[in-house]
Amino acid sequence: MFNLTHLTSVHPRFDTRIFHKMCRSLAKNGYSVSLVVADGKGDEMCEGVKIIDAGSSKNRFDRVRNAPSRVFAKALALNADLYHLHDPELIPIGLKLKRLGKRVIFDIHENTGLQIRTKGWIPHGIRTLVSFVYERYERWAFKKFDSLIVPQIAMQAKYADLSPTVLIANFPNLADASISSISREYSKYNLFYAGGLSSERGLFNMLDLIVELRTRNPNYKLTLAGSISKRDLKKVKKHMGWSFTHYQGLVSKESVYKSYNKNSIGLILFNNVGQYYMAYSLKLFEYMQNGMLVIMPDFGDWMLFNESYQAGLNVPVNSSKHIADIIDRLSEEDFDRFRTKSAGLIQNVFNWESQEKILLSTYAELLNAK
Repeated sequence: MFNLTHLTSVHPRFDTRIFHKMCRSLAKNGYSVSLVVADGKGDEMCEGVKIIDAGSSKNRFDRVRNAPSRVFAKALALNADLYHLHDPELIPIGLKLKRLGKRVIFDIHENTGLQIRTKGWIPHGIRTLVSFVYERYERWAFKKFDSLIVPQIAMQAKYADLSPTVLIANFPNLADASISSISREYSKYNLFYAGGLSSERGLFNMLDLIVELRTRNPNYKLTLAGSISKRDLKKVKKHMGWSFTHYQGLVSKESVYKSYNKNSIGLILFNNVGQYYMAYSLKLFEYMQNGMLVIMPDFGDWMLFNESYQAGLNVPVNSSKHIADIIDRLSEEDFDRFRTKSAGLIQNVFNWESQEKILLSTYAELLNAK
């Protein structure tokens, strides 16, 4: 039996992509799977996956400086046949593992070079320089890994010349929810967003929208679920739309799915900055999976996605009036049409079961080569 180890110093131990999809899939297919995390919550065994804690960090600086070495120590002790890394700050330990003759996969969750340019905690004047330096380092390092995994089509094209690059999209599990089993009335008045909340991710676009909608009909409601920085929370509390918004905070996966069943429109009003032009967002597919009508941007891959699949409505994210006009005109037939379309796409195309096969094939090829 091959021993596999996933490593993260940033993500929570029960991260949807890392634990619920990748680690569980590998464990149920006969691999011995360990997941090294750095959250200070201790070791445990869960659903066939051995979770090993490398200890928590005091703050971001402490994490970046010290967590990788703690994760590396745990990784060495496991002596795995293959290591799968999930964070940019772990690139150096991936290189160390390669020097020790280990097989290493690096999972590129985000286009980090682009994202650096949107990070508020990096001084604005040096973001471009930091991004440039990181991208050069990344391209040098990624050539040394055995395989790269990306969740976006556009990212696959970017890294394919560095190392074998595999697209494993962040599609939902079919078992998580079934559109056909949902029995509820669909109302254009119930709007929902799940995920990280920030200006770049359209937080203020959504607040502007609910203000515009409420001027037309007081039945409109906006519900938000996800993490938000203290800085942005202070700002949004001064926005008129916040008084019309139910903020759930950071909630469990189960709670998010309950909210999906209580709301009819799924919002994605990302601004065209950083990597947010890319369309393969987990929330897009979870909205579709749960029978919601998706409102999405009218730029980048979002347009290409919808041209191919007609799975939602593209809107100018900064025009609350334009978006409100579109929502106001929605009919029951519109909800039925998009729900039926989404059900077929999730069942036949956009599901984790299809991506699991790619994951298993990638691992088999690397391990057999060893």
